[in-house]
Amino acid sequence: MKIKFLSEDALQDLRANFDSYKEYYFKQDESWFQSYFNKDGAVLESNIEFTQPKFSFNPDFSVSDCENVKAMYDALKHLTVSQATQERLWTGLAHMQMRDYFFFRLKDDLEKKNEKRLKSALYYVNGTKRSLFVNVLARLWWVGYMTYDETNQENPYWLTEFFCSAEFSGRSVYFFSSNFTGNRTITKGILRALLTLSQEGHDIKRAHFVEAGRYLNISGGAMILDMLEEDEIKEMVEARIRKVFQFEKQLISQ
Repeated sequence: MKIKFLSEDALQDLRANFDSYKEYYFKQDESWFQSYFNKDGAVLESNIEFTQPKFSFNPDFSVSDCENVKAMYDALKHLTVSQATQERLWTGLAHMQMRDYFFFRLKDDLEKKNEKRLKSALYYVNGTKRSLFVNVLARLWWVGYMTYDETNQENPYWLTEFFCSAEFSGRSVYFFSSNFTGNRTITKGILRALLTLSQEGHDIKRAHFVEAGRYLNISGGAMILDMLEEDEIKEMVEARIRKVFQFEKQLISQ
């Protein structure tokens, strides 16, 4: 099948008249969705072919989020970065061809009538870069894109699985919102370092992701990070976080 996306007029109408339409989302009113998106000019069909992802609907999001990152990226790996930044693409998929996943992942927020989360899940309300990791569909593709390791033929999702192992929503936002993590080489170097430490038995928490980012941000003032190899990033981050663990151990022993 081909990807369908929203016309600019439809996107602006849905955004501008959110208060008028929100009850249809809370009620998951299929008749309204069918009626609205069958209107002339509301939907455009692209030339992008894709196979519908086989999403996991496991209510344990620590399981299904990871599986759905893989499903989304496998299905749409051929998107260009430019295409994958388009709000009309992800908003269109959420309203139409992937509406079942949208309803599944937002089930609790829809039941609670959480308007703020509904808007951020559908539309870019946080600036483009941050919104890519807040939007309920875009974040699946982008986490897949940023963590996929094509050099690992046995399991190219080994870093994805580590990243998604805890705090998927929170990690996605705070880790990928910084400028340097837009570089896949840097991202994979960081994740490889933290995974190595995790496999040694260290408890990797949000603070360690934050510290890795802070350290590289400081280091970026003295060197051009984009010129470093993945292994060099790994070594830098691993050494830094080992010092953090040593400091934490000293505090506990005092």
